[in-house]
Amino acid sequence: MQNVLLLSAPQIPTQTRTSEWDIAMNLQMPTYERLVKDIAALYDHARNTVVEAYWKIGKRIVEEEQEGETKADYGAQLIARLSEDLTTKYGRGFSERNLRNMRQFYISNKIWQETAKLSWTQHIELLPIKSTATRKKLESRIVADNLFYSQIRQAVKEITRREDGGSSDSHSSDDPVVIPTLPFIRGPLHTYTLLDKTKVPYPKGMVVVDCGFNVWRQIPRNEAPPLGKPSYTYPAMVESVIDGDTLWAVIDCGFNTFVREKLRLHHIDTPELGTPNGEKARQYVKRVLKASPHIVVRTHSYDKYARYLADVYYLPGVKAPERICASGIYLNQKLLDKDLARYV
Repeated sequence: MQNVLLLSAPQIPTQTRTSEWDIAMNLQMPTYERLVKDIAALYDHARNTVVEAYWKIGKRIVEEEQEGETKADYGAQLIARLSEDLTTKYGRGFSERNLRNMRQFYISNKIWQETAKLSWTQHIELLPIKSTATRKKLESRIVADNLFYSQIRQAVKEITRREDGGSSDSHSSDDPVVIPTLPFIRGPLHTYTLLDKTKVPYPKGMVVVDCGFNVWRQIPRNEAPPLGKPSYTYPAMVESVIDGDTLWAVIDCGFNTFVREKLRLHHIDTPELGTPNGEKARQYVKRVLKASPHIVVRTHSYDKYARYLADVYYLPGVKAPERICASGIYLNQKLLDKDLARYV
């Protein structure tokens, strides 16, 4: 009988780990500091390039609007059409709200001044400030004091309240809103781990695979798949949509094993059913997943109602899970981009 440790990932000897750590820690400090400086410069350049690109996009939108016969109606139609076409071509990042933010960013900063000091999301936080001089002053304070986002929002709130004559309701429905970008990981599909014999006994020549969802399967050792850190990523079929952030799905765990699970979309919350916005979110998800019932899910922990928290990916017209996993649309983020959900 083989020792159970042979079923686990190979262990790195303590001495080897220590030696590698010593090598890393013994880097010449001037060399390491130069590395940090170079990486920081590259990051700042990339960040500034993104901000400049969004400023130029806002400028082009304003220039096109000014050619329209009725600017208000034309502008609204232009933003909607651009959002649809650019999202189809490039994916996330071109929601109507984001395009309006780019437009407002240009209007608030008519003269471009190259700077790598603030990120795009920080610039968006500052858009409600009407005074250019006040905004520039706060930009300098953000850099000098390394303000957190909560501190930036509080400062903006105080400034806009003063600008509006002390009114506590200083933000209108047209104020720019930052849309969070959700963290996510794609696949790989069906990466498993083996269970230790202390959890479940199995005969010689067999192993027990953890398929996820508390499903364990005994299979011949020679049929065991490549092992690694479980990806918790599976093909699935949508059974029904409960509301904007909850659905029933039949999940393929591998080894001809399927489970039916109630999934709660991770990191987002849609309005309650019975409200107009809640029904709008539900109908959107139903429409999307009816056209794309083949999905890929990546599960996280489960919530207090025993629903698995999941990232859901879909790709219109595609059934192959490998393609959906590699390039599918991230439903959780899509609901945020459409202003149908909030980040939690």
